[in-house]
Amino acid sequence: MRFRARAYAKLNLGLKIVDRRPDGLHELRTIFQTISLADTLEVIVSRGQGITLQVHGEAPGSEENLAYRAAALFLRERNVRRNVAITLTKRIPSGAGLGGGSSDAAAVLRTLALAFNLAPTSLLPVASRLGADVPAFLIGGTVLGLGRGDEVYPLTDLAPWHCVVAQPPATAISTPNAFAAWDATHPATLTPGANHATLMEFCSLLQQVLPAFRTLPSSARNREAGPTASRVHAGIENDFQPEVFSHSPDFPRIHQTLRRAGAVWVSLTGSGAAQFGLFPQACVAAATAARLGARDRSWHSRFVSRAACDRGVVRLA
Repeated sequence: MRFRARAYAKLNLGLKIVDRRPDGLHELRTIFQTISLADTLEVIVSRGQGITLQVHGEAPGSEENLAYRAAALFLRERNVRRNVAITLTKRIPSGAGLGGGSSDAAAVLRTLALAFNLAPTSLLPVASRLGADVPAFLIGGTVLGLGRGDEVYPLTDLAPWHCVVAQPPATAISTPNAFAAWDATHPATLTPGANHATLMEFCSLLQQVLPAFRTLPSSARNREAGPTASRVHAGIENDFQPEVFSHSPDFPRIHQTLRRAGAVWVSLTGSGAAQFGLFPQACVAAATAARLGARDRSWHSRFVSRAACDRGVVRLA
């Protein structure tokens, strides 16, 4: 059996670090959104035993790769003997907060679910063991993430907003280092009052902001009645952003460029180093990406629905 799969990148539409947990990890509140920037995989499942991985682009080509580990864990958990050959073509940059490795792992799980007639969501426990972001990619579309991000709940899809993703050249941020920097500036345990306030701020994202993004303005007149920067940025910023912005003036420069171009939502994704701006018009997003691309790595992309993620795995033979 031969399959082709698209592994879509993600944005974090707001990311709140609530507290550190007894297990040493962090309690998070976030909204994941898949976007059209994607890696591609070809997966061949045949008789035999073993896993091979060939990578085109910047990613480990060994057992350290999450795509390889996803196949190995699936075969072990399901007690299945098969040969799985994976060819991975990378387009999602690493160290950007776009979840490329996690998406590759989820794409492998989706492919193997199709090969063995399983529901992808039945593999959520396997996905969680591979990484905190992997379960969100297994669902796709707009997803609420709780816990360390791996407790996931599907939300109603948002409109197909256009987005510009930009990352300063030769810049990558390690997620463990980003959490360590956050820990260094926050008390070991948040007070109950602060904890409550953080949760209330995050609730504003669900109750006030997301409904405004479920339709796409079609003209300048109704864009004025749509999402605004003051509504969007009211207490739902990415908690990693202040620390990331202190690394280099490139980060606030990109932020201001996106805002001045007319983006209705500008934020960091994940722990960085990529930022994104949301636009209702493709032409404005494309022009902004081209302008940023003269200095930074930039991509013009758009939101991808849950149904489109489901269609992203195709059996070829």
